[in-house]
Amino acid sequence: IPRPPNAFMLYRSHMLKNRGNANAEKRQQELSRIAGQLWRSMNKEDRAVWHKKAAEVQAAHYAKYPDYKFKP
Repeated sequence: IPRPPNAFMLYRSHMLKNRGNANAEKRQQELSRIAGQLWRSMNKEDRAVWHKKAAEVQAAHYAKYPDYKFKP
């Protein structure tokens, strides 16, 4: 069972799906670095939107897998 994504992972996925120039960069490491810089530069209100989405995804995950416990 996969872990539910956190707010940053949801933001990063959204950013990668909606980026303008798909040929600008293809390396995941560079894309993650850029996403991290953009995430850190966001204001609290914008981040709150992604935290709310993450909470919704986590609630849906819990409903689907009520006995799930993360075990690294």
